[in-house]
Amino acid sequence: MVDGATAVNYAGVAVAVGGLLGLAGVYLNWFTYSYPLSGGSVSVAVGGFEDWTGQVAFIAGIAAFAFALANMILADPQIRRLTAALMSVAAVLLLGACIAGFFRVDAATADPVLLGVDPGASVSVVSGVSGGLLVSAVGGIFAVAGAVLSRRPGDVSS
Repeated sequence: MVDGATAVNYAGVAVAVGGLLGLAGVYLNWFTYSYPLSGGSVSVAVGGFEDWTGQVAFIAGIAAFAFALANMILADPQIRRLTAALMSVAAVLLLGACIAGFFRVDAATADPVLLGVDPGASVSVVSGVSGGLLVSAVGGIFAVAGAVLSRRPGDVSS
């Protein structure tokens, strides 16, 4: 039997993992664009820090991770309620920034650097989502799910 002092707070673990995934995804590429160039095509990746959505996701990922750790470590019920509320806000911000990133693909790649293209030449540019945004979005989903679990009445640790 597990007592209250050594119980695992699964909601806090989910938010902490989600915050780390959201944070790690920002370091990966969020957007890509490609354009044709003399018999082939050139693909360019844009990192998460290049757009405000990635910057918000980075800060929210750090906050979700920190508040989840505080929620798991600290034993005072009032502090746990406060950290649960704060990690919920950070989790929603993380997921919201990722959702906004999906809608900002064209805006984030609006001024592409077209190396090798003659000035004034007309080139069609195709933009899309890269894997880092997906990693951050999965982290946001984990964090929100953990935040919802932490808000349930009763003890979610076992």
